[in-house]
Amino acid sequence: MKELKLDISGKEYTVGIEEFNAHKAVISVDGRKYNVGLKDLGEELKIETVQKSGVSAAAAAPSQSQSVQVSSGSGSGSHEVLAPLPGLILNVLVKTGDTVKSGQKIMIMEAMKMENDINATRDGKIKMINVKNGDNISEGDILAVIE
Repeated sequence: MKELKLDISGKEYTVGIEEFNAHKAVISVDGRKYNVGLKDLGEELKIETVQKSGVSAAAAAPSQSQSVQVSSGSGSGSHEVLAPLPGLILNVLVKTGDTVKSGQKIMIMEAMKMENDINATRDGKIKMINVKNGDNISEGDILAVIE
């Protein structure tokens, strides 16, 4: 494992690179492991999002379409709707400012040749949508934020 010392805004971090390829990296920061989704932007790679390893992702079910609700956060405030697995956004069904109910379908993604419904994780208002139709996404990417 390759280790680096990084200084970010005056704070030093020890970063270990355990795995790195064109689509993802597995890194540890001060002993905590993260899966990082990467998006190839030509000569440089842009980090799309960071997800702590161990955060549960929905597994593919044998049905033709599955409904998933994966979120981070608890209680009141904003909730992030996370991608349960890598895939392709087929249809974003809501826009910023829309009011949604918990369990309401907010987008459809394709993963492993199956369509998957992405549902609102709570009642609230769509604060932000981070994807558009046709976007490739990685597991753990923040798809939307509900407040």
